Amino acid sequence: MQKSTPKNKSENNNSDELLGKVALITGGAKRIGACIARCLHSAGMNIVIHYRSSSDDARALQEELNALRADSVLLIQSDLNELPKLNALIEQSLQQMGRLDVLINNASSFYSTP
Repeated sequence: MQKSTPKNKSENNNSDELLGKVALITGGAKRIGACIARCLHSAGMNIVIHYRSSSDDARALQEELNALRADSVLLIQSDLNELPKLNALIEQSLQQMGRLDVLINNASSFYSTP
């Protein structure tokens, strides 16, 4: 069986479409959010990681990704249950990163179960 080759850039997984763009990932410090952050970062995006209480995990992920590409990850702590803080989250992202191209609403309340 022959492999098909991409016919145009949109079919190519190695496209440069995401280079330099910025993604805000709510709940991005752990679990699925951290996986999304790593994936988008490896595709060339700069990342804003929102976290509520996972500061150690957020800082570790920031250090990991910034070691690969300096100054590519911003951390913002905020409790999304406090509605007045939502605008501040967006404003701080824009102010620090200069743009915002993607929003991934990943934040949730997580309760461990056996």
